[in-house]
Amino acid sequence: MKISFNINRLLILIISLSFIISRVEEGNIYLPMYSNFTIKHAQSKVNNKNYYTIPIKIGSPPEIFNLQIDTSTATTWVPSSECHNCILSTKLYKESLSNTASPTNNEIEIEDEDGDIKGYEISDNFFLGSYKLKQFNFVQAIKLDDDYRDYYDGKLGLGYKSENDDFNFINRLKKNNLILKRIFSINTINEKKGMLLIGDLPGKQYKTFCNVTTDSEDLDDMYKESWVCHLTHVGSFKISKGISNKISAYHELENTDLVNFDSAYDYIAVPISEKEIIEQFLQKANLQCEEKGKNDEIKSNEELKQKKLKSRIREEEISIICDTNIEELRMKSMALSFVLQGFVYSLPLDLLFRNYPEEGKMEMLIRYIDDDDAIWTFGYPFMHQFLTIFNMEDSHVGIKKLKKTALPIVNINEKDMLLYNLGEDSSTTGKVFKAIGYITLTLVALAILFFVYRAIRKNSQRRKGYSPWLRSCHWQWSPP
Repeated sequence: MKISFNINRLLILIISLSFIISRVEEGNIYLPMYSNFTIKHAQSKVNNKNYYTIPIKIGSPPEIFNLQIDTSTATTWVPSSECHNCILSTKLYKESLSNTASPTNNEIEIEDEDGDIKGYEISDNFFLGSYKLKQFNFVQAIKLDDDYRDYYDGKLGLGYKSENDDFNFINRLKKNNLILKRIFSINTINEKKGMLLIGDLPGKQYKTFCNVTTDSEDLDDMYKESWVCHLTHVGSFKISKGISNKISAYHELENTDLVNFDSAYDYIAVPISEKEIIEQFLQKANLQCEEKGKNDEIKSNEELKQKKLKSRIREEEISIICDTNIEELRMKSMALSFVLQGFVYSLPLDLLFRNYPEEGKMEMLIRYIDDDDAIWTFGYPFMHQFLTIFNMEDSHVGIKKLKKTALPIVNINEKDMLLYNLGEDSSTTGKVFKAIGYITLTLVALAILFFVYRAIRKNSQRRKGYSPWLRSCHWQWSPP
């Protein structure tokens, strides 16, 4: 009887420990991301390799949909079998095949800078690996905009906020107790795969971040669901010397001080109003570059304006093509740097380019956006260099240095900014301040040497028997 009792206690202990361990393991969802090399764009095929998707099963019985990760929209959508023009979609959702589908007549329109999506709200089960999210609300698309040119198999909306909380993917995971905290991060990115981490990790492993702006009145509608922070300065670094000598120029942003962290971009978008900053950076690197893709008629054609979403001009992208190669870029030893909340994040020059189809040329992973409402956007070039943690709990974007990142995150205070935020003249200003500092140090060192010399001389004279008073008067008086 005693043995049986001990065995029962042991079983209870084992079950309790198993439960605790399982609860610890819960709260974190790890989903593999895959680079999709087969995306078909309606226009260009140059920028396809850095689109990342994750496999998610939808419905009962579940079917696999490879959804693009998009942090600029908070609404998830998949193409419906009733879609009028989803001919480039490789997978279509059919509600009649799912036993758990709950369709509605609620018509939804998703605004996207690459084209609108229209459809109807529906809820169904989502399967994330071994986790099941019951009755998650999403949109089954029945029509894509005529010039839609993004990913056609649907998107997983990971935006910061949404008008309807039922569409917010991270909030629903937390509400269903599938994660501990409303945090996710995009990690281990390369040209083939990555990892989407949802839950508590790596929330405790970063110290630098930028607060998400809550003032959305000045934002265009297309950014109101995005993770937007304040970007104050952009700088050019010479990285061949120590940290203290790296800063060559800072440019205080004049036209826009906002940046959007967008996982659907495979480049960094720069408002054309700030293009002078990039041009000066390229001049410092002594690169011969030209612009491709600009359509000067887009702003003068009133008919085209009226066709765009809510009469606003569609973003017109202008790419930068340079005569260079990877070896030359590395020899330049330069970096483009961004200042967010007093911290400097640097991207080496050679990691800001990729091969271009034309021999002897490379395409810069930076594009000018010819749109009055455009803001800066950090896409995968930034996320390749820094781990980005999207933290809904604290309303900020965490930025952590990865091991492969050559340059450290630099903390720069307001005094330093006054020294370096003068653009082209900042280097000269810095040299003047340095020269004054060196002269001051030299004078102090000479004064110290003079007093040391006097002290040594006094000590030497005392040893010879001279008193200070006699030493001062020995030229007038001699002892008998």
